[in-house]
Amino acid sequence: MTARRLLAVCLAGTLASTAAPVAARTLLATPAAPLAAQEEIVAQGNQAYQEGDWGAAVAAYEAVLEGGYTSAGLEYNLGNAYFKAGELGRSILHWERALRLSPGDADTRANLELARSLTADAVEPLPTFWLFSAVAWWIELLPRALLLALSATAWLALATGLIVRIMARSDGAARTGRWVAVGGAVGVFLLGSTLLVRELGIGRAERAVILAEAVPVRSAPAEDDDLTLFEVHEGTRVRIDQRTGAWAEVVLDDGKVGWVPVDAMEVI
Repeated sequence: MTARRLLAVCLAGTLASTAAPVAARTLLATPAAPLAAQEEIVAQGNQAYQEGDWGAAVAAYEAVLEGGYTSAGLEYNLGNAYFKAGELGRSILHWERALRLSPGDADTRANLELARSLTADAVEPLPTFWLFSAVAWWIELLPRALLLALSATAWLALATGLIVRIMARSDGAARTGRWVAVGGAVGVFLLGSTLLVRELGIGRAERAVILAEAVPVRSAPAEDDDLTLFEVHEGTRVRIDQRTGAWAEVVLDDGKVGWVPVDAMEVI
């Protein structure tokens, strides 16, 4: 059994106690705390997870996040630990964050689908215009590290092609340089723009996960039961449209709209 399949087995109630969480892979950030020390804390969290001490595993992984480091593997492990600890909302939150860092990860997607099936709210997403779906698919297609590597390669091809084109002493070499530069330019445009959109979050809606067990959704930002429209429950994902004080107007995937307290959820 691979470690990346922990949740699928866990949901079936047959997770082996010796199964190990995935490696945190590259921790992203440049805080003051030494990287080696953070990796040691991750290892301690992994050991605690193997021993079934979910609370200690959560504490270790959270300590690394508080130190300014993150990675898809770390968020994935934290989601697993929270799930085993019985905190469905936080497990979904951290798997959502893992998916942001590694959009193509099939195991994380599978975990999210299974976990969402356990939430109290049966939310049927509204259909999305095909063009928007295609753009979203392209933007989230490649893992961040691969997208960075391909973007750098495209820049290198563009520069190399231009140099060859300028320095060429024959028509054949000049044509080769021109085509290499054109290919590099196309790559820079497609991959570079994709990277820019991903890194800056251009066009990305602010989303959050409900962490409270049950939250009344109201027609206005006020503590008045008469304004209650419906309830949302732990683990439901919402889109934040606007904020006012301690309240946020949220939209569910099925189009329902209302106001909830900000402290009832956490941004992905």
